[in-house]
Amino acid sequence: MKKAKKVLALVLAFALTVVGTMGATIAWLHDDDAETNVFTIGNVEIDLIETPDANGDGKWDNQNAKLLPATGSAQDNTLQNGIAKEVSVKNTGTESAYVRVHIAIPQVLDNGDPDFDAGKNVLHFNFDSESVADGKWNWSNSIETETGDNWNFYTVQIGNVWYNVYVVTYETALASGAETAEKAMNQVYLDSKVTNEDISRINETLKNGWNIKVVAEGAQSAGFANAYEALNTAFGTPGNYTVAWN
Repeated sequence: MKKAKKVLALVLAFALTVVGTMGATIAWLHDDDAETNVFTIGNVEIDLIETPDANGDGKWDNQNAKLLPATGSAQDNTLQNGIAKEVSVKNTGTESAYVRVHIAIPQVLDNGDPDFDAGKNVLHFNFDSESVADGKWNWSNSIETETGDNWNFYTVQIGNVWYNVYVVTYETALASGAETAEKAMNQVYLDSKVTNEDISRINETLKNGWNIKVVAEGAQSAGFANAYEALNTAFGTPGNYTVAWN
């Protein structure tokens, strides 16, 4: 099993302990419709799945959920006020496929590159350590690198807002009908230190729309040595081409 060499609370479920509360602080979370954020190359079809989706309509149930400062600890599973957001990909086509997901967080909410100091984040998202086992999700920029080193990361302006984008690649090709064995991410939560003043300042930039944007890409596995080779050949290296964000 691969082990991350650099701990980053932004993406590791066990990496950050959050304590205290400021119950008066409320923000709103929103997500774009997953069904419109799927792109494929070759004779490939995939579905981007964001749960919970109790209605089965392809829309994330927590789209307009309230965000309150987190309490407890992500490390010992006592975190409170997290919002479930589980992302996976299913191969609905007839051909074996490699997949990856781009997750975009507004820069005003996320510290990001160059130091990835999660203590400065307003909004955190996390995943289980099991999801980055060998052959599963990898947040690095190459098949030779483990999650925690050389994050597959870039920045992009969408509309009038700048986003930090994290790209996670599923190392194993998905057979027809198969779904990624683990979720790429599990939940989001507001940092415990966020104040009403912080929210007011952020809303001046985001205009009360705290949007997390998620895009899935799929490429045929036939003829390629690994997922990175297939997806980078089909689409380009993340950050060096234009993703069709909503």
